Amino acid sequence: MDLKLNNSKVVYFENLNELITYCGEKTSNNSHHTFIDKNVLLKFPVFKEAGMNMSPLDISEDEKNLATVSSLWNIMFEKSLQRSSIVFSIGGGVISDEVGFAASTYKRGTKLINIPTTLLSMVDAAHGGKNGINNEYGKNQIGTFMMPNEVLICSEFLNELPEKEIKTGLIELIKAGFLKNPQLVEKVYDVNLNQIDTSLISTAVEIKNEIVSKDFAESSERMLLNFGHTIGHLIEVDSNYNISHGEAVAIGMLKSMKISENIFGLDSNVAEKFGFFLEKLELHKDYKFNSDTDLLKELLINDKKTNNTEIKYVLLKDIGEPILIDYDLMELLNEITND
Repeated sequence: MDLKLNNSKVVYFENLNELITYCGEKTSNNSHHTFIDKNVLLKFPVFKEAGMNMSPLDISEDEKNLATVSSLWNIMFEKSLQRSSIVFSIGGGVISDEVGFAASTYKRGTKLINIPTTLLSMVDAAHGGKNGINNEYGKNQIGTFMMPNEVLICSEFLNELPEKEIKTGLIELIKAGFLKNPQLVEKVYDVNLNQIDTSLISTAVEIKNEIVSKDFAESSERMLLNFGHTIGHLIEVDSNYNISHGEAVAIGMLKSMKISENIFGLDSNVAEKFGFFLEKLELHKDYKFNSDTDLLKELLINDKKTNNTEIKYVLLKDIGEPILIDYDLMELLNEITND
């Protein structure tokens, strides 16, 4: 079965009025329903007047589970949505994950439009068609592959983001550069936190979509997008999600750079400069795990990239030259617990 699909249409807007007008054109003759992060609706009350049939949701990683998805399904049934209906998701990565999962499984799939409101979701989470929920065995362990029909990006949302969310969003942005574009890395190092250039976002999106288009079902090249995420997801779970996704991934990226120095001779300046960048952003550079080795091992064994005693792990030969290796689980555990 060939799961390779075309990428979603990505549309950029300078302001919310343009975005809402566009959504109105989409919904004028179509059955639809909108799930929106309650906090986003509070910050942008203009959505209340948009007539998009909204259900505000309380959003958190702790509630990104089957019970929440079941409540979304119930709303979709109550609204008599059909497979031809449009489901909108407005918010960050958590809501696009859970709404995407609900939309992809409701009657085997509805139309889906993601409207990301955080920098992290604009450059990464809203794209690529991976939808998932958490369980006791880890993050996004239950999920589907279904591309959103469209991703609508409006830079006005960034004006209301807390600075910490801008900083953590830059991690997924610079990750794209480490994988495919050294110039993007340097641009992110020099970025103005108060004015994120939309061209940086579009460059990161193009990198992700290029990779996804070659390997939609994540059997090979798409795994490169997990750079920093294997350790990052462990940190998120171990910290009970008190460490944000972006910060956890940053720590995982830095650790992977250090491992890359030992295995592939990556220039030590790469990790050193990235470490300085994290210090400038006032983000953590390391993390001490609270869980014992047995629990961490169980989490790694249940990682989607694990096969027997090895895990697919992303390292760097150089900036723009990632490599996927089969890494022994116990060696990785030793690397992350013996600092």
